[in-house]
Amino acid sequence: MEIISVIGPTASGKKEIAEKLIEEFGNKIILISCDSRKIYRFMDIGTAKPPKPLRDYFHLIDIRNPDELYSAGEFAKDAEKIIEKALEANSIPIIIGGTPLYYLALFSDFFEEPEKNPEIRKMILDKLEKFGLKALYEELQEKDPETASKLHPNDWLRITRALEIYYQLGMPASEARKKLKRPKKFEPLYIGITVPREFLYEKIEMRTKKMFEQGLVEETKKLLDMGYTKYIPAMNTIGYKETVAYLDGKLSLNDAIRKVIQNTKIYARRQMRFFKSFEKVHWFDITRDEEKLFLTITKEIQRRMSNH
Repeated sequence: MEIISVIGPTASGKKEIAEKLIEEFGNKIILISCDSRKIYRFMDIGTAKPPKPLRDYFHLIDIRNPDELYSAGEFAKDAEKIIEKALEANSIPIIIGGTPLYYLALFSDFFEEPEKNPEIRKMILDKLEKFGLKALYEELQEKDPETASKLHPNDWLRITRALEIYYQLGMPASEARKKLKRPKKFEPLYIGITVPREFLYEKIEMRTKKMFEQGLVEETKKLLDMGYTKYIPAMNTIGYKETVAYLDGKLSLNDAIRKVIQNTKIYARRQMRFFKSFEKVHWFDITRDEEKLFLTITKEIQRRMSNH
């Protein structure tokens, strides 16, 4: 079965499309956020989450603390459950977001990580406490050099998880990802948003400045005060890492803002390159075809509702 999936780069207008769909259909649709950063609690401004009343209509937002890992495989598993429940309730599931890897995990055969084993987890964390992260990273380099080469030596969350997988499955995570794949359950109906580069860059600049006006510095400081260090993956993402550098005195505020804008533009280009590799996408330029885009999604929802 095909699942309506709205894709596009950051700041392209996905949130506005979601808002219009909610106004039009309310609880008849189920929105699933496909965003690797909106999953984190306490990280609202820097991840450009929908405002709270709108957020209540979304699934897979605010489901993890910033120091917890959430893999693409876990997203696929969670999204499948939500889709199945929506279909049972005669609702229309719609996936909307900008994380290409999550879409690939859901709509292709993908490695499903094993359930966490508390005993193995404890053994590895005991090692971490006794011998330090450097020793664990060296162990990972020995047991799974391919995975180790892709991780920063300070990324203790992913280092420990890779070792967990090794001890649970008896093979490196890199090998497991190639051999142990979960068959897909659904197909995508991709509806893609494109934006002329100059217009997108203008939106990114405006949105970034607004984030700082809304309190991104204060939000970042609060996260650090809560004990979420700059070394965890969630804090080492665009918006937060530059703000941490400002709080550390390594960047001026203006330079931090400029860096966020620059890095967001690079990220948006990378997203589009990735999305352009997807097959059978119905693309719409939102500056010219916003009404046509919305009408296409609306007609598809209505068609599915009439088939129930």
